[in-house]
Amino acid sequence: MNEEIPQALIRPEPQAAEAMAVLKQDELAFALMAELANQAGAVSLARLSKRLQVRQSTLLRCIAYLGEQQLGQHQGAGWVSLQQDGERSLVVLTEEGRTVATQLTT
Repeated sequence: MNEEIPQALIRPEPQAAEAMAVLKQDELAFALMAELANQAGAVSLARLSKRLQVRQSTLLRCIAYLGEQQLGQHQGAGWVSLQQDGERSLVVLTEEGRTVATQLTT
């Protein structure tokens, strides 16, 4: 039984792979917002990375889209703020972000 496996089962099509990446990013954004909503103040990037089980670089990309900074021609959502406290990077919800997180988690 030497049947050939269709290529689509071995490697996803580029469009499907891109859609999966967007879905994973959306899931991470939701998890990040929910985690920050459960905190009274800022949380270290390292701690968030461990709790969400993602690399800090992946988390930073997510924060960039949810943050206050402009990314090229696109303005970030303004829901989270990345702050420096000496050597530590801290992440906190903005007021607008807390409102959005409350709506997402209820």
